[in-house]
Amino acid sequence: MSTKVLRTFAPYKLPSRKTGIKWEREPGEKASQDWIKGALLVRDSSSMELKELATGGTATDKIVGVAAHDASGTASTKVGYIEANDSNLFAASLINGTTAVALADTHMGQKYGVIDSGGAWYVDVSNTTQCKVQVVGFIDAVGDTNARVVVRFLTDFQANVLASS
Repeated sequence: MSTKVLRTFAPYKLPSRKTGIKWEREPGEKASQDWIKGALLVRDSSSMELKELATGGTATDKIVGVAAHDASGTASTKVGYIEANDSNLFAASLINGTTAVALADTHMGQKYGVIDSGGAWYVDVSNTTQCKVQVVGFIDAVGDTNARVVVRFLTDFQANVLASS
């Protein structure tokens, strides 16, 4: 078993080239943002501009997508992101709060929260109350520490899901 380097969220599998980077041109980026590529993006509730999910997030935050580039820090700048939807899968490292965790068979199918550490976002196996993602596959071997897994965003926490009547 080996120890892997922690890596932030990244696209893993997109169903087609048409589902690649989406561009939010208006209203664009919220002022003074400093996220890095791989950050989880949400909409500001008043301006509807894109901003980084607050550390840990809340139970109601809905993810727009994963940042395709670093923030500019300038309001209304266009933002590229990979949309959080039922078709797009993402690779992310597992962490247990702020400590390393070894990948186990029991992680498969589990729903977890997310955590921001040093600007990078990880799947937090210690957070089972504010779940945003579900583990649907393994990239690294069972037993590896800081292992990467394949996740999908839970439908209830995707910002662009059409509401049913």
